[in-house]
Amino acid sequence: MAVKELPVLTNYDISPVTGFLPTDEPLQLLSDPYFQPWEDTFNSFNGLLLASRLRQRVQELPVLDASRLKTKAEQRRGYLILCMLSHAYVWGKHEVAAESLPASLAVPWQKVADMLEMQPVLTHAAVVLWNWRLLYKDGPRDLSNLDTLATLSGSSDESWFYLVTTAIEATGAPVLSKILSAMQLVRDADQTGLIQELEAIRGIIMDLVAVLRRMFERCDPYVFYWKVRPYLAGWENMTEAGLPNGVRYEGVDNGQYKRLAGGSAAQSSLIHVLDIAFGVEHHPTGFRPNKSHGAHTNAAHVNGHTSNSYNDAAPKAQGLAPSTTEAAATAPAPALGSGSTNFIQKMRFYMPGPHRNFLTHLTDVANIRPYVLSQAAAFEKGSRPAEVEELITVYDECVHQIKVFRDVHIQMVTLYIVMQANRGPSISHGGFVSPSHAHAPKKAEANGTAEKTAPVANGADETSASLASAKKGSSILYPQKVIFGAPYGLAKKQEEGVVRGTGGTDLIPFLRQSRDETNDSKIVPTSSIGTRKSSFAA
Repeated sequence: MAVKELPVLTNYDISPVTGFLPTDEPLQLLSDPYFQPWEDTFNSFNGLLLASRLRQRVQELPVLDASRLKTKAEQRRGYLILCMLSHAYVWGKHEVAAESLPASLAVPWQKVADMLEMQPVLTHAAVVLWNWRLLYKDGPRDLSNLDTLATLSGSSDESWFYLVTTAIEATGAPVLSKILSAMQLVRDADQTGLIQELEAIRGIIMDLVAVLRRMFERCDPYVFYWKVRPYLAGWENMTEAGLPNGVRYEGVDNGQYKRLAGGSAAQSSLIHVLDIAFGVEHHPTGFRPNKSHGAHTNAAHVNGHTSNSYNDAAPKAQGLAPSTTEAAATAPAPALGSGSTNFIQKMRFYMPGPHRNFLTHLTDVANIRPYVLSQAAAFEKGSRPAEVEELITVYDECVHQIKVFRDVHIQMVTLYIVMQANRGPSISHGGFVSPSHAHAPKKAEANGTAEKTAPVANGADETSASLASAKKGSSILYPQKVIFGAPYGLAKKQEEGVVRGTGGTDLIPFLRQSRDETNDSKIVPTSSIGTRKSSFAA
C-alpha cells in the first residue's frame, strides 16, 4: 500500500510561524464603501445594544451581497462583524431572545460562512483567530502586544478572555511543525530524533498551560459570567432560553430554523492537533469505554501504512464531513449523549474548512502513539533499553501536560461559571433577575462559596476539591436571564445539577471525561508516572 504523504501546513491555510492565526493582522475595516452600513453599525453596536436600539438599526440595514468580499481577509472581517451583530441581536439586553434573524444579517452571514466553509454562528475562529491587532507592528504576538478589534460587552475583561486564547494559539504555533517532524522521524525510525522533538513539544505544551493560567489576571469571573458569557451562546439545546427550535434565518433555506452551538474552546484546531498527535480518543459524554492504559490503540501507521487492526472506526469518529451544504447546516445536530459523534468531534463542524480538512489528513497519518506502543511492547518491562524508556517517559510527559491544560480549564470553569451561577448577581436586580432571585448571593455566602477560590491545580484530586468548594448542583443555565419565570434571553431554570456550556454541552461531566480520556493515553498509568525520574513540571 502506498504511503500517504504528511500534510503540508500551507496547503491548509496554516502558517508554520503563526499556526492557525492569519499571517497578517486581521482587517480593521472593509474598504469597499458598499459595506459601510455594516461598518457604521459595527462601530456603534455596543452603544446601540446598551440603549436597546440595536434591533431597530439592524432591521433598517439593507441586504448586502457578501460575494463582494473577494479576499480571505475581507471574508473574515465580514464574518466577525456579522457574528457580533447577530449574537447581539438574538440575545439583546433586557430583551426577550429573538428567534428570528432578519435577512439583512442572515443572508450575508450564511453566504460568507459558506465561503469560509463554516457555520453562521459565533465561533472560536471569529472572536479569537480573526479578532485581534498588534499594538506595535514590530512586536510579538503575545499578551504584551495584543488588543481586540471588538467585544460584545465593551469590557476589558472580555478582551482579555479572547486575547489569552489568541496568545495560546500564537504560542502553540510552532508545535504544528514539530508534530509533523516527529511523524516523519517515526517513518524514518529515528528514535533519538523523535525523543528530541517530543521534548520540544512537551516544552511548548507547558508554555500553553502558562498562558492559560494568565486568564485569572485580568478577566473578572463575575463580569465574564454575567456580562460576557450570555452572548457567546448559540442556539442548540436552548429550549430553556426560549429557543426550542433554534433561530430562524430569514431569507435562508426558506426560513428554516437552525440549531447551532455557540463559541467553544473545543473549536480550537490547535487542541485537536494535540489530541490526534498523541492518540487521545474522545467519546460521547457518559459513554466512555472502560479501557486499560496503553492498550486501547493498536500499533499501526508506524511507517505510514494503515493496519486494519488499528481502530478502523477512528477516522469516522474523529472527523466530521467537511460538507457545509444547506441540508447539513439546517439539520438538527446529533444528541450529545448518544450516537458515535461526541461533542469535541462535532466542534470541527464549526472550524474553518481548511483547518478541518487538515485535522482529517493528520488523523490519517498519525503514527506517534502507535510507534511508542510498538516499542513498549517489543521488550519485557524491566528489560527495555534506556532509549526506549526515555521515549516512553517523554511521550507520557507530553500527554500529562495536555491533561494539566485540561485540569486548569476545569479550574477555570469552576471559578468563572459554576461558582458564579451559585452566587448570583452582586446586586438584587442586576438588570437581569427577578426579585425572587435577589437573595441568591446571601445563600451562597452562607454556604461559604462567596470568598472561596480554588487554586489552579494539576491533577484530578485538586480539581475535584475545587468543584466541591462551589455549592453542588447549580440548577440554572444562565440565572441572570430568568425574569419572572419567563424566558428573557439565554435560559430558564432547568434540570437540577446541570451547568451547560455555550456549546450546549453538560459542562462539568464533559470536561472531566475529556481530561480522563487524555490521561488514558499515557503508556504508563498515572499512579506510577510520578515515581519515574522525569524533568517535567506538573
